[in-house]
Amino acid sequence: MDLCFIIDSSGSIRDNNPPGAVPGSNTDNWQIQLDFLAQLVDLFAIGPDDTRVGAVVFSEQVSLVFSLDTYTNAQSVKRAILALTYLGQTTNTPEGLRVTREQCFNPANGDRPEVQNLAIFISDGRPFPDSRTDPALREAQALKDSGALTVAIGVTSEINEALLRAVSSPPQQEGRNYFTATDFHVLNEIREAVVEGTCEVVQGRQQRACVGVFVGELERRETGCVGACLVLPSVTR
Repeated sequence: MDLCFIIDSSGSIRDNNPPGAVPGSNTDNWQIQLDFLAQLVDLFAIGPDDTRVGAVVFSEQVSLVFSLDTYTNAQSVKRAILALTYLGQTTNTPEGLRVTREQCFNPANGDRPEVQNLAIFISDGRPFPDSRTDPALREAQALKDSGALTVAIGVTSEINEALLRAVSSPPQQEGRNYFTATDFHVLNEIREAVVEGTCEVVQGRQQRACVGVFVGELERRETGCVGACLVLPSVTR
């Protein structure tokens, strides 16, 4: 599997921090989002011949912060995610999707053409300004047309659910391919659903090896997805 996280770093994330929240603490929305993504990394077997992970961060500026061939183990990927710098500008969603398609899923940056691509998109709202909504919809379709599987996560009541649905892979149903949380502090409440939904999305491509999650312990299964699990990599598209 070649996995790329698409991470919203817009100003509204910390604008909606609870009163008294300290940046970088466990009450900070940005830190909660990073912690959530780092926990998802634990569900994959990370390695150059297993799952590779890259990350795109988007606000007004958008960048591929690390590519699929930068890190070769889970601890390095998690450290890199937890160290990401908050940008706090506007929400350039279409550019985040485009950079994922053109740069993260690019052989020059470690993408393997014979391996399935998976994008996990997380955002706290909608493209800003609103004129970016239609371009975001086009870029979401282009990403899926490139062969990538996509899972979308929206946090807070400000999300554009139609966009989340458009970003996600079929069947584009809440709780299966896209997910919502009322605020960042309940992200972990949907973690298991995200894991199961991602497993379902990927297994729809007839992939068989997976990781079962049992009381925080990872156990490899060779006979198909069992319970809450994610597919191991190096499986052809």
